[in-house]
Amino acid sequence: MNQRDRTCYIDWIRIGVVLLLVSFHSAIIFTIHGVMPIKYTQHVPILDIFMWFLSLWIMPILFLISGMSSYYSLQKRTSREYMRERRNKLLIPFLAGFLLICPAISYFRALFIGSFSDNFLQFYPHFFDKAYPQGNLGWWHFWFLIYLFAFTLILRPVFARMNKENLRARIITISAHFEKGLWIYLLPIPLMVTEMILRPSFPGDQNLIWDWANFTFYFLLVFFGFVFAMNEKILDNIQRIRVFSLVIGVTLFATSVACAMTSAGGSLSRISHAYNTLMIFAWLFAILGYAKAFLTMKNRLYSYLKNASFPFYVFHYLPITILAFFIAKKSMNVWFKYLIIVFGTYLATFALYEIIKRIPFLRFLFGIKFAGVKYKV
Repeated sequence: MNQRDRTCYIDWIRIGVVLLLVSFHSAIIFTIHGVMPIKYTQHVPILDIFMWFLSLWIMPILFLISGMSSYYSLQKRTSREYMRERRNKLLIPFLAGFLLICPAISYFRALFIGSFSDNFLQFYPHFFDKAYPQGNLGWWHFWFLIYLFAFTLILRPVFARMNKENLRARIITISAHFEKGLWIYLLPIPLMVTEMILRPSFPGDQNLIWDWANFTFYFLLVFFGFVFAMNEKILDNIQRIRVFSLVIGVTLFATSVACAMTSAGGSLSRISHAYNTLMIFAWLFAILGYAKAFLTMKNRLYSYLKNASFPFYVFHYLPITILAFFIAKKSMNVWFKYLIIVFGTYLATFALYEIIKRIPFLRFLFGIKFAGVKYKV
């Protein structure tokens, strides 16, 4: 079994998470918490819990498997080739999205809140006036790309050094403690400490410059992912303890929901940052473990979605915003609105992908691979 056959579950995780982002971001429109360009006054408590659950692990798992993918990428590329690939896949799409997609998202937000009323061309210069939330300037979901590119710049020399045979053997020896049983649950401890120290002062604005809690958390997840891929016995152990991790994740989340709905929430808040970190890692290990055990199939759907997942991430936020804007004042059931936004976004985003992947210049700008199907059903 070659490396690609062993690691296609990573692609399936990425595919599943990116597709789930449509439901996640659409849910935020109907909740009290979270940030979206358009927010309704119609609040749905069930969607609040759904959004809360997904927010625990949906971005952490992307950073973790990005670290794993970096390891596999460096096995077939030089350090310079890896950096060039990261530039084409992260930096250029970020710049293209920031200059072409983000202004359109901010335009519909400005129309929705009533701060602007003219056409998009007249709005475009005002996009750069002042930063969100006071102004229109925001990079919305593209924060993920620029954070990941920043981590690449910092970690490239570290990864290149770790990839050398003598240091690789040493790292595998040191990480051997995590190959058996529940010793893997020692890994969250450093992040539990940093979260308790940093999170109160840096609650979560993804501005890259002054966001040390998120920056530290996601940075270490990328590093952990690289080590996991380097020592495959760690991943085998995560697969073995997947049932335990799922039980812990469900228990901790159910307890959080119960505490939030009762007066017990105040006592939990004293340790909430460490508690949330442990809960996140339980879900990360459960998802990795179950994916590694069961998501091994390769077919036409896998081949198509593997290529479509990155551009789907890039494009999906704009259809959500447009659909939310146009149905905001429609008198219809709140669940019907949610379903229109979700399914309408899937259709619109895949349509955008099918159009743009056929235009070479745009394909390059948005980091799209256009490959034929290699696997049969």
